Amino acid sequence: MMRAKNVLDSFKYAYQGIVYTLRTQRNMRIHVSAATLVILTGIFLKVTKVEMAILILSCNVVITAEMINTSIESTIDLYSRQRHPLAKIGKDVAAAAVLVSSISSAVVGTLILGPYIIIFLKKYIANSF
Repeated sequence: MMRAKNVLDSFKYAYQGIVYTLRTQRNMRIHVSAATLVILTGIFLKVTKVEMAILILSCNVVITAEMINTSIESTIDLYSRQRHPLAKIGKDVAAAAVLVSSISSAVVGTLILGPYIIIFLKKYIANSF
């Protein structure tokens, strides 16, 4: 069993976990892409610092949930490859946590970015004619 000998090792193992999740989990790549798009949109639309903090935290919740989901699924697979009702529940509930956090983050993003996008589009459309 690997144990961190020092703080630098702890960061190294955490980094390896991020890289593993990005390399092996399609949904993680989707979440990171969506988060990047949301944050860049927030910067482009000049949202307030508080709104940006909320957007970043919302994105973080989804990415963290995806990492926990991956961890739970991997641990269950290590324990047993056989189908078991309790293993299914563990995996399904972990996946549901990602879904719930994704939906709530989408709502938060819409509530914050929506008005900015509408104002931007009104200005863009008004200047086009």
